[in-house]
Amino acid sequence: MAQIALKGEHRTGLGKQVAKHLRRSGLLPAVVYGVGEAPIPIAVKMREMETLLHTSGRNAIVNLTLDGEENGGRITLMKEIQHHPIDGGLLHVDFQHISLTQKIRREVPVVAVGIPVGVRSEGGILEHSLHTVEVECLPAEIPEKIEVDVTGLGINKSLHIRDLMGVDSRIVTDPERLVFLVVPPTVIKEAVPGEAPVAEEEVKEPELSVERGKKEEEGEEEEK
Repeated sequence: MAQIALKGEHRTGLGKQVAKHLRRSGLLPAVVYGVGEAPIPIAVKMREMETLLHTSGRNAIVNLTLDGEENGGRITLMKEIQHHPIDGGLLHVDFQHISLTQKIRREVPVVAVGIPVGVRSEGGILEHSLHTVEVECLPAEIPEKIEVDVTGLGINKSLHIRDLMGVDSRIVTDPERLVFLVVPPTVIKEAVPGEAPVAEEEVKEPELSVERGKKEEEGEEEEK
């Protein structure tokens, strides 16, 4: 994974008002920290951060150089990114100073590839239960995403983390977590005039019909 160069500047002011002023000026409040290092409040250009995230993603290795430093930048990863709850705009970012020779843990997206046979031929629905997984590896080996072939999944068939570990050995999420499941289609019971149609699992209808028939027969015997 290539390193992305980014320049930042030290900032002395703290607090919400200072942060708002920085953002109005086109700067994004940030902090860079590392193990055994004091946190350093900084600011980076908002537009450069937006471009970095759009083109390289949140797992990009960032070579962060601060003003006044002449010995090269710090190798960092974006540890936490805060967004505005309404418009989604960037509010703050934490950079973590890392070593390229030490393994770390990161969350990466897991995406489905293909259309399950249970969806294509049987009308089922693919449920995506877990959208990210945790991997452990060297920073330069962090995958952009983990792709999973789901074409072989039939109705009621699933994939768990233990199945994905054979695809990517870097995954360290709980092996029993469910990732993908193909569920059966639902059927709409014929509605009684004036009533709304009711969605019900097709497999349950015969059981309900038999039980209902038994009750009706018992009622007829009592009347006799």
